[in-house]
Amino acid sequence: MATRALIGYLDSDNLKLTSTYNHYDGYPENLGVGLEKFYSNDSKAEEIANVGYISSLNNETGEWEAANKARPKVINLPNNFNDAMMEIAEQIDSFGTSYGYIWDNDNEEWITVKNSGIRRMAEDLEMNLAHLKEKFSMLPDQPDQTINENYADATNNELASYIGTLKNQIEGEKNPKKLEMLKQDLKDVKLELEKRKSIKENSHYVTNEEADEDARMNEGYQKRLWQYRAGIIK
Repeated sequence: MATRALIGYLDSDNLKLTSTYNHYDGYPENLGVGLEKFYSNDSKAEEIANVGYISSLNNETGEWEAANKARPKVINLPNNFNDAMMEIAEQIDSFGTSYGYIWDNDNEEWITVKNSGIRRMAEDLEMNLAHLKEKFSMLPDQPDQTINENYADATNNELASYIGTLKNQIEGEKNPKKLEMLKQDLKDVKLELEKRKSIKENSHYVTNEEADEDARMNEGYQKRLWQYRAGIIK
């Protein structure tokens, strides 16, 4: 029976996790040993985390085999330390794995996490990577991508930047409810840009009825954009 595992490279400087799926023999006595023996420096750890798909790794030679080809999974992590650990745990679980091996590029060491449920894995990560907590909190909120509280005050360039952020989030999101919400946000932002283009091309006075309808339709959207600016969502 396959013992699946995730091999992840945690870039705490840029808040990114790059992950490769390992199908067979992912238990610590094999994969864990092989990673420690042959991939225990930053460049080698990043190299194996970027493979994408590994059938199995030989802990005697460090060589790996792959029956399939796949691109590595890259996700952007939130600035909040606890939220970031939860997302890493969710990523491990989403691969259907029994173990996660996360390379800490700050201490340059492998962190082994057994899949005992997302909440428990997040707690283990919080404990083992506690030295990164201050580092996360000191990172900026990416002001170049912020949006004004009211979407109507945002420039077209700001909305276009937000569209790019939403697309990245959609690509890495596994939670169905979050995915649906992100897709709706993306649709709303695109509609807003299209509406602006239409208004520019066919300028006319907006009636009170139109303004009231816009306010009703975009109440939830305005709230999401405020959260984005505040750093509640990334």
